[in-house]
Amino acid sequence: MFYYYGRKKKIAHLYPQPKFDSIVEPFAGSAAYSLHGNNWEKDVFLYDIDLRIVRLWQFLQQASVNDIKKLPCEPEMTINDHKQLSRAEKDLIGLHLSPGSSMPANISTKYDRWAVGKQYILENVHKIKHWTIQQASYRMIVPEAEATWFIDPPYNEGGKHYRFGKIDYQHLADWIKNLKGQVIVCERDDADWLPFKSLTKFAGIANRTVKEGVYLKESQHA
Repeated sequence: MFYYYGRKKKIAHLYPQPKFDSIVEPFAGSAAYSLHGNNWEKDVFLYDIDLRIVRLWQFLQQASVNDIKKLPCEPEMTINDHKQLSRAEKDLIGLHLSPGSSMPANISTKYDRWAVGKQYILENVHKIKHWTIQQASYRMIVPEAEATWFIDPPYNEGGKHYRFGKIDYQHLADWIKNLKGQVIVCERDDADWLPFKSLTKFAGIANRTVKEGVYLKESQHA
């Protein structure tokens, strides 16, 4: 629904299809996996420690099509000129004005994707009405039930780009090993806190080559 640093929309089709009725994203961000294909029809649970991201998702969940249509969409727009906008609305537009960043922009850039993004939201906002969205660290999630877990944390090398990018990767790895069901973990392919394998290479922001890795695990009951 919005651009965000590390978003997986371009490569969501490369990850395994969910095998369980529930999808849990403990580092929700823009939740590209849960939105991919028909995944959104599952019982989706989004968690993020960043209240700004949670509020943005909650705004989208509560918004009607008319609410989205009313959002300003102008060439070379400056968000702060629109005093009537809520903080969540400003963040939604701002993340489209500077796609690939983890921080919303105030002024449109040459990479502005808001017109396209607004149309995408209009066509897809109905998909998230049944989702559960909550501000929480992964540490607060008790992994009791089997589910499809899509785990896309701040990367060891790229976490500095997030407001909450400091991760105890040993603790996270131990937590992941106790999850039940289908587990999909994202990282660079050379990360070593789990046995990641190469998934793909693609051109990211500014045409920099991104080398994606993945760790897959399934419980014996899956």
